Amino acid sequence: MFKLRLLIAACLLPCCSQAQTAAPPAVTDWIRGNAIPITTAVAGNGFDDMQPLRKVVGDSRIVSLGEATHGSREFFQLKHRMLEFLATQMGFTIFSIEANMPEAYKLNDYVLTGKGDPAALIKGMYFWTWNTEEVLDMVQWMREFNKSGKGPVQFTGFDMQTPNVALGIAQDAVAKSDPEYAPVIAEAARLALAATRNPQVGFGTAIGTFPVAPVRGKTIKFSGYIKTDKVSGYAGLWWRADAGETHVLENMQNYGIKGTTDWKRYEFDLKVPANTTNINFGVLMAGDGTAWFDDLKVEIDGAPYLGDDFDFTFEGPGLRGLYAGSPGYPGGLDREVFHGGGQSLRLSHTGPAANPNAVDPKIAAAEWVKVVEHLESAPKRDEWTIQNARVVLQCMQMRANQVSRDASMAANIKWILDQSPKAKIVLWAHNGHVMTGAGYSMGTALRRMYGPQMTVFGFSFNQGGFQAMSREGKGLHDFTVPAAPAGSLDATLASAKLPLFALDLRAAPKTGPVADWLGAGHKTRSIGAVYPEDDPYASMVEQIAPQTYDALLFVDSPKPARKIPAVKLQ
Repeated sequence: MFKLRLLIAACLLPCCSQAQTAAPPAVTDWIRGNAIPITTAVAGNGFDDMQPLRKVVGDSRIVSLGEATHGSREFFQLKHRMLEFLATQMGFTIFSIEANMPEAYKLNDYVLTGKGDPAALIKGMYFWTWNTEEVLDMVQWMREFNKSGKGPVQFTGFDMQTPNVALGIAQDAVAKSDPEYAPVIAEAARLALAATRNPQVGFGTAIGTFPVAPVRGKTIKFSGYIKTDKVSGYAGLWWRADAGETHVLENMQNYGIKGTTDWKRYEFDLKVPANTTNINFGVLMAGDGTAWFDDLKVEIDGAPYLGDDFDFTFEGPGLRGLYAGSPGYPGGLDREVFHGGGQSLRLSHTGPAANPNAVDPKIAAAEWVKVVEHLESAPKRDEWTIQNARVVLQCMQMRANQVSRDASMAANIKWILDQSPKAKIVLWAHNGHVMTGAGYSMGTALRRMYGPQMTVFGFSFNQGGFQAMSREGKGLHDFTVPAAPAGSLDATLASAKLPLFALDLRAAPKTGPVADWLGAGHKTRSIGAVYPEDDPYASMVEQIAPQTYDALLFVDSPKPARKIPAVKLQ
């Protein structure tokens, strides 16, 4: 049940920073010589500096705009300016954001007709990430653009994590068009809502990034001691290796520890693919209860890993190499319960207890398969009703670990484009979703569907600020991080000494030092919704940039996004 949640987004997987060798001067020279300088991130300043981006975008039907954080002002402003350029200069007519589909579509009424309060409608998309002045400015620009007659440009969303509004739309439509079926869909709705109240899908974790070079093509043995108290889901060890468009994962899902148990050693072996580019690993606990972990060990082809980048005995003053805790699952050192030495790592659930009336999402998913099939076979198909039923089904399938969130988001984008076969669309999501070359990502799924009709822009930054939720449970606030570590992709881009620029990675040399450097994995910041307060170099992942993005948009020093003042929901 919980495997999917470990796979859903690289943007939610923080990892430790490893020192890397600085790029050779030829790489900096190539970046500086091929960068497309952008004079400002702020829309409304003309397009003279943006004209070279016409060649980068070309004839693409999809332009995906990533982000290296979920809360940097200049990232959001630059996306606004990109949308302004693409809609005004290149004929793009649809915008779609990483937000729940029917809730986002309510903003379409506003941008097309002026109906509603845009600030309240943005808040109604649930995610604090988009509840910012920068997003509001973009939405209001869309309204003015359409009002001027230059449009239309539509506002849509493609996510599917919440079923409430979608199932309401489907129920209302059935009540009018097929009243005899209304009791059936009402029962399916009850099951879906009960499944979303099942806290068993929640989990806490301690996460690290393991160096790739020592383990490529080898077999690792990951072991450790675990003790549990009233664990309703399971506790276990986990390891994930990303290799091109595939991954290998072991997380003890099928034999994890439940209930109350004393200290016991657990282990598993995993073959690491020779083409692995990134490894995340750690410990986890799902559901209610408390779990303790101690004396972890990694062996590579039978030999112990002796690197000093991790403290697997948890005897230091703080964690080293692992980042513990998730919302509702605080983690940290425990000096009262331990296996060896005098400390262990503890994860515990502090949220509401498991709901005995909760429904297994697999049961709800099975019922919504029937609902979708019924609606699709109706004499008069209503595509919007069917699509909302699919959103509910996708949500249940995600919770049941049947279909990934990224796969469903890609399917929803295809649906949006299928409704407007000649339209061109601008996508807004995290780097971890728009990226290609990872088997679980939305971007990879879209690349399979649309090939070269899509241009993917990854976002990078050197230093500066962003909004995120505190991993220590202190809520949403601003973070500031120093300059990126030497040898990272971010630091190498910063070495060009340009504050804001685009870079077409497809134009890079195919041989020589630049090709060699770009063709290797390098760390880059990938900051999601949660960030630790005590590590300025957390949330760095290793990526091979040209395999992950078509182009990059670099902002040297962004600031935190600005929250919209409190509004009342409509």
